[in-house]
Amino acid sequence: MQVNDMLRILNVNPAHLPNAPSSPARAEEAFARVGRTSQPCASCGQPATATRIVDIPDAGPCWIDTCTPHMIASTKTGGTSAPESEVLNTLRGAVRQAGVDAVLLTAPLAEAECTRG
Repeated sequence: MQVNDMLRILNVNPAHLPNAPSSPARAEEAFARVGRTSQPCASCGQPATATRIVDIPDAGPCWIDTCTPHMIASTKTGGTSAPESEVLNTLRGAVRQAGVDAVLLTAPLAEAECTRG
């Protein structure tokens, strides 16, 4: 996935990303960043579970820390559908098979929706 596409999907301003070393992150560095220290997801602010270094045009190497859903959403796949589509379809099928009335939210709620209760 191209860096600009990833930033668009995550809705991230590259100016807000922390600088990173110019070499690719080693597993120890990545674990130290998100495993030992709590970092917020660059997209939603939830605790990050993954991190990567990307070369941002005109900014250089930066860390992009992401929660699991945003890591999945911004990972390149070989298929034509979004990476989470298969998981969502499986979940939808299981809910229907169980006969449960449910709503599956695939995007964060707006503040007004949260206050409605």
